[in-house]
Amino acid sequence: MMLFEHLALTKDEAVAMLTANYEARIAIYDEIEHQALTMANVMAAGIINQFPELFKV
Repeated sequence: MMLFEHLALTKDEAVAMLTANYEARIAIYDEIEHQALTMANVMAAGIINQFPELFKV
């Protein structure tokens, strides 16, 4: 679901850029950045859960 959300946001950003809606493009870019960082955290947590013996604190 997160990947599809990311792709939709990227498409929205491209449309905003192509239609010269730069304020919307900036807002969408900020949303993409936040969503990408969240997605990275979820992926990292999944890897840690899959291999807990490699990530002992």
